[in-house]
Amino acid sequence: MILHRIPRLDWRKFADLFRPQDEFTGPVELDHFAAISDPEDRKFAALSAAASAILLTSDKLVLAQRGKIGIEILTPREFLALQIKE
Repeated sequence: MILHRIPRLDWRKFADLFRPQDEFTGPVELDHFAAISDPEDRKFAALSAAASAILLTSDKLVLAQRGKIGIEILTPREFLALQIKE
């Protein structure tokens, strides 16, 4: 759903990232991310930490926690800029 909302991203390029066999089913620690004011957003930070993955977001409240909660947080634009450099 989110990828469809981001201009210039083609779902087909990312479809392999969402295979059922790659689904993360391990535990996540929502309580470690209480600094994120919206409880609905804490699950994304917790999943990012548990999976050792970058959290991509445009949410200002989540972005405000960069460098404070132990995970790498980038905007989609920043992430794309990094991919172009590589």
